[in-house]
Amino acid sequence: MRESHIITIAGAGSARVPALVGTLVNYKERFPLSKIIFYDIDNERMGLMEDYDRLVLKCFYPECEVVFTTDEDEAYRETDFVFCQMRVGKTVMRSLDEKIPLRYGLVGQETCGPGGFAYGMRSLGAMKHMVEKVRSYSKDTWILNYTNPAAIVALGLDKMFPEDGRILNLCDQPFSLMKSYAKILGVPQEKLRARYFGLNHFGWFTELKDTDGNDHFDTLRTYLRDHDFQPFNAEQRSKSWLDTYVRVNKYMKFIDEYIPTTYLQYYMFPEEIAAESDPAYTRADESRDSREKEVFEVCAKAKGRDTMEGLEMLTNSVFGNLMVEVAESIAYDLNREFIVLVRNDGIIGNFEPDAIVEVAGTIGKDGAKGYPFGDISPYYKGLMEGQYAYELLTVEAFLEQDYTKALKALILNRSVVDPSKAKAVLDDLMEANRDYWTLK
Repeated sequence: MRESHIITIAGAGSARVPALVGTLVNYKERFPLSKIIFYDIDNERMGLMEDYDRLVLKCFYPECEVVFTTDEDEAYRETDFVFCQMRVGKTVMRSLDEKIPLRYGLVGQETCGPGGFAYGMRSLGAMKHMVEKVRSYSKDTWILNYTNPAAIVALGLDKMFPEDGRILNLCDQPFSLMKSYAKILGVPQEKLRARYFGLNHFGWFTELKDTDGNDHFDTLRTYLRDHDFQPFNAEQRSKSWLDTYVRVNKYMKFIDEYIPTTYLQYYMFPEEIAAESDPAYTRADESRDSREKEVFEVCAKAKGRDTMEGLEMLTNSVFGNLMVEVAESIAYDLNREFIVLVRNDGIIGNFEPDAIVEVAGTIGKDGAKGYPFGDISPYYKGLMEGQYAYELLTVEAFLEQDYTKALKALILNRSVVDPSKAKAVLDDLMEANRDYWTLK
């Protein structure tokens, strides 16, 4: 029997949590828990799912102690892993992140472009506070960070806590893409091995083989160039999520050397995407009216029940599977392969050593280690240098409260470029976020 652990779910008001609970139940032999602490500053929202979460754990994990709290000291005082997925400002601010840029014909997206900038500035402040609070109790607790936008948050945390070896930043998009590739190819996901490089939401697959030595890259590249790309669970996805995938083949009709991450479309076709967007109804609204609504409706049915009979079990979460498999790989030093976010330090030989790059690698008791990639060619280096400069200036703008650096960051972002639009959208975002961050 493996040693059991205590985890804290920070941001337990997320609609993703019930499916994460289902994953924890499914993995309880692989990653056993003695206690789960659900923590959120919004007790009302967390309460919408509390009856369901408690019922699932009572029925399928009775040996695990369950705590719900809004007290951060109780949440972080004694825990082995923090599963962090904060959304600072909640859906209200996400909606503004998406809608304000669309006023200026700019991409309205929560992790890319001006919306990602605003969200990143909010997230950095909350994450700094959380890490300091956790470390006031323990230097050994693992912080598995899922808070977006991962590129900005990961870089900011590395700048603020450069010697902290137990903060691991995660993104489920490469994990989800590998699952989608496996379905297209008819190969089990656990047998696929990728070679990949880039920044978070800004990278490329360059190889895809299986553990039997078969090379699937050309087959997949040809398929994605000539067909619309759909995720493995397309029937469960809302339209806006499906739209995230549709331009992969369009990009590859221009350049099909490597397979791009789906988010690259926001930087390659920003005007087209902005023109197609509805400034009055964005992904924040769609998520509230679809996925969140469905989850809350299922959870409401748990009130007053003693059994799960007739009640849907929420599970099969890519997010949950990744989070738990990463924690398992750390806890038992499994050194399993993932696509990881790590400080470059020569992994990509001709790229900035302090950048947080996204590459194939392993995760074990010492954290994430990226596989050496080598040098990259001028096209990819140029794209990544511009994007990294945007990320770095955003972090510096937050740390120094520097308006000029924030403006430079947005001008550098491929989805903006125009200085007049950059200034206009920055000023509007500053006003909307005055309770979260300031610039001078």
